[in-house]
Amino acid sequence: MRRNLIKSLFIVLIAAGLSSCVGSSKQTTEKVESHYTINADLDQISAKDTSLINLINLYKHQLDGEMNTIISVAEMDMVTGKPEGLLSNYLADAMFEIGNDFCKEKQLKHGVDVALMNMGGIRTSLSKGEISTGRVYEMLPFKNKLVIVGMEGKQLIELFQRVAYFGGEGISGAKMGIKDRKAVNILVNGKPVEPTKIYHVMSVDYLVNGGGGFTAFEKRKTFRHMHRLLRSEIIKYMSEKHKKGEKVSAKLDGRIYNVE
Repeated sequence: MRRNLIKSLFIVLIAAGLSSCVGSSKQTTEKVESHYTINADLDQISAKDTSLINLINLYKHQLDGEMNTIISVAEMDMVTGKPEGLLSNYLADAMFEIGNDFCKEKQLKHGVDVALMNMGGIRTSLSKGEISTGRVYEMLPFKNKLVIVGMEGKQLIELFQRVAYFGGEGISGAKMGIKDRKAVNILVNGKPVEPTKIYHVMSVDYLVNGGGGFTAFEKRKTFRHMHRLLRSEIIKYMSEKHKKGEKVSAKLDGRIYNVE
């Protein structure tokens, strides 16, 4: 009974501590100073049960510390945008690199040709300055997992048509124009897409399972689950780059552009 109570309280503490991470979906470039704390009414617990209170405080301090750990620094304010945005470009490029590193690590016979991240999965902007773990939780609040699928070029074109329909998403490894909400001039690795060639696309399980209407994934030829959370991999990616002296930055490079 006591063990279950401790477990329940720990879950409540985690929920309280992370509730601020999944709030508003409004995007802004205003600098927000965030400090992540867990609020719990410990007075409701018997003062005699000091061991239980100490245990809760231990978890509270540990989680507070984790959420406020600085993992990197942003060189500029970064937001999503259409047809492309600094933040969506950065995340797609990070996924592209993470995916290719994974393929090398697993000694696969292929790499990642394209990375796709939906802007709806990015819930806040990044302000210039220090980036904490908790800030990444705010930005990527969903438990999306990374997957790599193999698909023919004709299905990849369908995928880009959906991107064009939405006016743009986060992509890496490809370049395309949008005219009348349709994809034109599609290039992957600088070359036109070959209809029968197998391309490997890295994305999140939400999209691959049909979320956002990306039905082209249903015709995939291969499916490989990385069993890694996007959010955790981005935190690791930022942290490792920071240790090498690299800050978080991106640029608008015309990977998606509007055609008049």
